[in-house]
Amino acid sequence: MKKVLPAVFCVLLMGLLGVGLVRGRGENSDTLRIYCPAITSETRGGDALTTVKVDWSEMRPMEIETQVEEALHLLLGDCDTPGFRSVIPTGTKLLSSRLVGSTVQVDFSTPYRQLSGMDLTIADYCVALTLVQIPGVYTVRITVDGEDLAYRDSHIFRAEDALFTSEEDMVRNLPASLYFLSEDGLSAEERMLTVYEGESSAGAVIEALQAGPMQEGLRPLLPEGFQVLAVKVENGVCSLNLSSEVKKVLPPGEEEQQLLVQGIAKSLYSVKDIRRIQILVDGELQHSLGLVDVSELSEKK
Repeated sequence: MKKVLPAVFCVLLMGLLGVGLVRGRGENSDTLRIYCPAITSETRGGDALTTVKVDWSEMRPMEIETQVEEALHLLLGDCDTPGFRSVIPTGTKLLSSRLVGSTVQVDFSTPYRQLSGMDLTIADYCVALTLVQIPGVYTVRITVDGEDLAYRDSHIFRAEDALFTSEEDMVRNLPASLYFLSEDGLSAEERMLTVYEGESSAGAVIEALQAGPMQEGLRPLLPEGFQVLAVKVENGVCSLNLSSEVKKVLPPGEEEQQLLVQGIAKSLYSVKDIRRIQILVDGELQHSLGLVDVSELSEKK
């Protein structure tokens, strides 16, 4: 994992603050988490970042740029949710924000220059981690008065670069392509998933598939009652253990079953550390699932 701070500063950040991201995966898409500094204590291991949830149901259908601008204004102090406190200096204004590809370029006014060291890092990632929750946003660039800050190591921020957790509670962010049903058969929804210590990338993908799509025009891939008993990855092999009850909820037609299996496989194979997939039912290896031959899933295409 890349580190956006000098190594010594990262150690201080983890050891003294034990900064941790609040666990929010699997939440309703009608909410957005706004990142802000936690009220720290003298106890080691306390979180330096926390989040508050805001109602995003009216914003979700809006254009990406509109959602970004609203989130930035909340970060600047418009958020009145209990527990929120802005890390951005008073008087800072949003000069501009624009989407270039999957990168949001944010330009703040002069007061943002007051930040340095750990305060600057926390502010940068409060902005970045808030914005990358918006579908279609993967990286954030922050400038001040149209210029990069000379004393900052990086000006481009990605969620997976953030080293904000203690070694005992490691968190990483996983880019994945989730496949859902559409008028064209299957369509990918690009997402950033959060994976916690002890959880597998494959497990995060399956959980996201179970939660369903966020984009309009897409339908859930997994039928209601599609029960997954366990997901694990060992040496690049993903074992997906399903309940025998799954056979009762499979779609009736072979074409629909093919889409189901292909959607699961494509979603899992979007994770770079998965090279093979095997399907089990109640712990027994399967060569077919319903009308579909799943032995072909054994090799990544």
